[in-house]
Amino acid sequence: MMKISKIFHCTFYKCGSQWVRDVLSEPALVAHSGHPLLVSGVDLPSSGWPALDAGGLASPVYTAGFGDWQNRPDPDPEDRCVVVTRDPRDVIVSLVISLALSHTPNEVTSLLRLPIRNANKDDRIRIGIHLFSHWAAQFQSWFGPEFDGDILRLDYAELVTDEQAAFRRIFAYLGWEIPDDIATTVINTHSFLATSGGRRRGEENEFSHRRKGISGDWRNHFSRQTGEMFETAFPGLLERCGYESGNQWWSELAEEAAPDSSTAEGQLARLLAAFEAQEKELAIQREAAAQRLKDVETLHQLYDELRYTT
Repeated sequence: MMKISKIFHCTFYKCGSQWVRDVLSEPALVAHSGHPLLVSGVDLPSSGWPALDAGGLASPVYTAGFGDWQNRPDPDPEDRCVVVTRDPRDVIVSLVISLALSHTPNEVTSLLRLPIRNANKDDRIRIGIHLFSHWAAQFQSWFGPEFDGDILRLDYAELVTDEQAAFRRIFAYLGWEIPDDIATTVINTHSFLATSGGRRRGEENEFSHRRKGISGDWRNHFSRQTGEMFETAFPGLLERCGYESGNQWWSELAEEAAPDSSTAEGQLARLLAAFEAQEKELAIQREAAAQRLKDVETLHQLYDELRYTT
């Protein structure tokens, strides 16, 4: 196994960040990778580049750009960076729905939750475009340079299309020799189906952090007008990043976004189904958290035994 110093998982909000973190930090993998999770949930503009000991993993590091990676403190030639991006339009849709319904309340969500929840679809997208503008330059920076081997960039669409292949690509890039049966089990354990209470990708629970788990849902939320607004705000970004082949993509959108469920009966049925799915998902998360705590306690015990016998 090649020697890698520090590993950084750089990404943006709503790009499967917690999913990737949970797989890479799964104790069954760490036993073979030798890279435990030491830093998690860093927002670069507010916290700066994370300090990380050699042999550690930082995941996720939010809103970092290629320049931040190049200019990181204490660089090592054996450092590695895994970057996960996503179609910005899907990022915007997922972000505004999460802020309105499922994000844990904090200073930001408390300010934005009611305005987004009460806004119509076009106004929600306008708010999302504004939020994305704060890190559009950092996002685009990962698509310009020719990387020299210390960076692997994947798109969220690759992960949802074939998660087994995509995660194995990450393992191979990092030089992790993970037994095939362990890799399969860990990836399946953290799959959308396993962690969403049995929902398949595309089956929506808007109150869940794992809302829908697909790529391309932005087409149900963008109208022709908001599509043109996005292109005007970030001219050529989608084309440069490979998400579109030109800058007139918005002209093919419907004049109005797909309507929400309109009848009271339809809304009630949707909410009841969402609450039922949420209960299943929370039960899975509680079980997973309890198991993770047991794993941590076991690691501490092994560490203490080794410390006192050496």
